[in-house]
Amino acid sequence: MKKRKPIFWIITVLVVAVIATPVTLGTLWFKQYYDNRYVTDDYYYTIIPLDYDITPTRMRNSQGEQMESEYEKQYTLTCYNAEGTEKELTFRALLYYQELYPPGTYVRVSVSKTSVIEQFALDESDVPKIALEKIKENFTPSSASTLAEYADERTGQLSARNTPSLTISCVADNDTLIYTYLYSAEARELAKSDAELHDPVYRAQFRTDKETFPELTAIFLEIKLDDGTVIFSQKYDTRVEFSYEKE
Repeated sequence: MKKRKPIFWIITVLVVAVIATPVTLGTLWFKQYYDNRYVTDDYYYTIIPLDYDITPTRMRNSQGEQMESEYEKQYTLTCYNAEGTEKELTFRALLYYQELYPPGTYVRVSVSKTSVIEQFALDESDVPKIALEKIKENFTPSSASTLAEYADERTGQLSARNTPSLTISCVADNDTLIYTYLYSAEARELAKSDAELHDPVYRAQFRTDKETFPELTAIFLEIKLDDGTVIFSQKYDTRVEFSYEKE
C-alpha cells in the first residue's frame, strides 16, 4: 500500500492542475481584456475647430432605433500625445449628463490600447508643449478684428451647412450676435425638430463668441420659416451661467 502513495499524490496533483488551468487561463484572459480596454495607456490632446459642427443627434438603442429625448455629439478629430504622435480619435458628449464641447475648447482624451476611455475639457496651459505646438500648427484662429467681421466669418462657417431648405446666417447688432436659421415653409416639421438640437449648440457657442469678443453681451438664436413663422427664439446673455467641468 505504501508504494502506491506516491502514485496517488502524483495523480492528485495532475487532476488539480488540469482543473485549475482553465480557471487560471480564464483569469489571465479577462485581466488582459480589461487592461487593454479600460486601463489608460496614453493621453491625447486636441482642440475643437472654430468651424466644427457641434449639433447633436438623437442616440440610438440596441436595435438601431432613434431615441426620442436622448442626444449625443460624436467628435472625430486629429489628436496628439505629449510626444507629438498623431492619432485620429472619436469621442462623444452625452447631453443628458454633460454639455457640448464648443469650438475653441481644448480637450484631453484618455485612451487604452484598444479604445477611448473618457475625455475632459482643459485649459491651454495644461496641454503638453509638443502637443500644443502640433495643435496650433493645424488650428485656424479667428481673423476678425470687429464683431461685424466675426459675424461675417461665422456666416461663412455656417453656410457650409446650408441645404435647399435651409439658410444659416449671423449678423452683429451693436453688442449682440443674431444667428438665424431660415427654413422653407415646406420644412416646418424639420425646423421644429432641429430647434431641439440647436438650443444646446448655442448655449455652448456663447462661450466661444464671448472669449473671442469680451464686449459681446448676448447672442440671439432664431429659427423661422420663410413665410415669417417663428419656430423658436432664445436669447443667451452674460447673466446665464455656462459651465462644463474641467479636470
